[in-house]
Amino acid sequence: MFKKILSLFKTQPELANQITASASALPSTTTIPPRMVRSKRKKKAEGDWTRQPEEPSTADQLIGLPSQYKVLNDLLVTNPKSRSGYSQIDHVVIGPRAIFVIETRNLTTGEIRGGRREANWSVSSSRVKMYNPLMQHRAHVEAIHAHLGDYKRVRLVSMVTFTNRCRISVDPAVRYVNSDELIIYDHELVETIQRKTERLETEVPETVFQEKDIQAIYALLSSVNSTDPQIRSEHMEKAKGIK
Repeated sequence: MFKKILSLFKTQPELANQITASASALPSTTTIPPRMVRSKRKKKAEGDWTRQPEEPSTADQLIGLPSQYKVLNDLLVTNPKSRSGYSQIDHVVIGPRAIFVIETRNLTTGEIRGGRREANWSVSSSRVKMYNPLMQHRAHVEAIHAHLGDYKRVRLVSMVTFTNRCRISVDPAVRYVNSDELIIYDHELVETIQRKTERLETEVPETVFQEKDIQAIYALLSSVNSTDPQIRSEHMEKAKGIK
């Protein structure tokens, strides 16, 4: 009887060895390292489906105007009053009631504050004051006016656009279409041009420009636009820090 009991104790190590061997033969359940998981997520986040559509440029937006409007982009015309001898105008739209002279500002953050007659405006995201863009843009409007030949009596509307990523908190007088100097968001541009045209139609019911007149003004401004790369390069160098 004693020998049988003793034999049971002797077989325990062998049983333990069998259990250990069986455990080592099981498939591994090691957790995937966090680095591998992160790399997969990163790769997924960089897929094409996550890309945001690019915002249309001002030139692209102006294509949406009705066919009676003529558009000129990136004009460089002579201006003896400027530092470089030229003025560079971002966009000009020739419509049936007026010519719209447009400058685009790429400010993307901050709140813009200022009055119509104040020389300097503030931007909350910068300690540096902004020179009143309407006052600055007047030189561009005057440069266009100087090249209109027989059409100098045309109505000129000055427009300065900002991106909708900043906030415009300026004099309300320059936010309404009854003004000939306007500060607007870039996405409002096409609508504002059309609304301004409609307003001028009620003020001056007779047609100011026939199609031939619009085409003549377009040809005039196209002819004075300097496309010489050297002249443009020199203008950019001299005009640094102005805009």
